[in-house]
Amino acid sequence: MSADQNNKILAIGFAAFAGIFFFTFMLLLVVSAGVFVALGITFANETGNSQQAGIGILGGVFAIVFYVVLGLIFVLPPAIASWKLFKRRKKARLWGTIAAILVVPFLPLGTFLGIYGLWFFFSAEGKQFYSNLLVGAPYTRI
Repeated sequence: MSADQNNKILAIGFAAFAGIFFFTFMLLLVVSAGVFVALGITFANETGNSQQAGIGILGGVFAIVFYVVLGLIFVLPPAIASWKLFKRRKKARLWGTIAAILVVPFLPLGTFLGIYGLWFFFSAEGKQFYSNLLVGAPYTRI
């Protein structure tokens, strides 16, 4: 397989993982925030003290902040790597390495994609592919 094909496969794989992570974190964010707010309202109704609803709202805010931080950690690097790999930018190798390390723990597809990415980025073929690219300019075939 050529370096161009390896680059394209990795770009598609990282885009898929970024999408899966994004939708998973959004679903968990909505459900967790909803559960906390519902528990706070229920607790306030049972005790008769309307100030108890604030605990649920505080829990909902904490859930939102928690999943936004996880999203920044696990969604942005694969998304940026995918974009830079598609556009064939010089920094794609750096972002691809970061994304590959992040997806390795997710068995079995993440492990395969991560190892495949690390193999390609550190192989002689991958190093040569990214060293021939112009900084900030898209790769064009002649």
